[in-house]
Amino acid sequence: MKGIVYIIICILLNVSGQTSIKYGTRAVGELSLGISKLGSFFIMVFKQPFILLGFILYGISAFFWIGALSRTELSFAYPLLSIGYVLILLVSWRFFGETINIYRILGVILIAAGTVFLAKSL
Repeated sequence: MKGIVYIIICILLNVSGQTSIKYGTRAVGELSLGISKLGSFFIMVFKQPFILLGFILYGISAFFWIGALSRTELSFAYPLLSIGYVLILLVSWRFFGETINIYRILGVILIAAGTVFLAKSL
């Protein structure tokens, strides 16, 4: 059961990291990865504190992921990360005003159902 705690912490850190990066990109605007603009891309990214915070949260989550994998099977742990998709949908709607249509809702329901079946496999 300890592995589940590590997985949940990892999921929460990943969702927080994604949310932070998204918030940071709203501040800098649309970025391009074109060869001619690559230098300015990195400067903009590393000057934005919310993007940096997102990277840090991902780094921390990697350590929790290592802890999770040392306690659970990969075939169990990795699919559980899909819970993050459900959380991201809700965070995107709540904090960024993104539209949620029926297809997204159905997709999340399928993901959640799969996660329930997976959890019952223990």
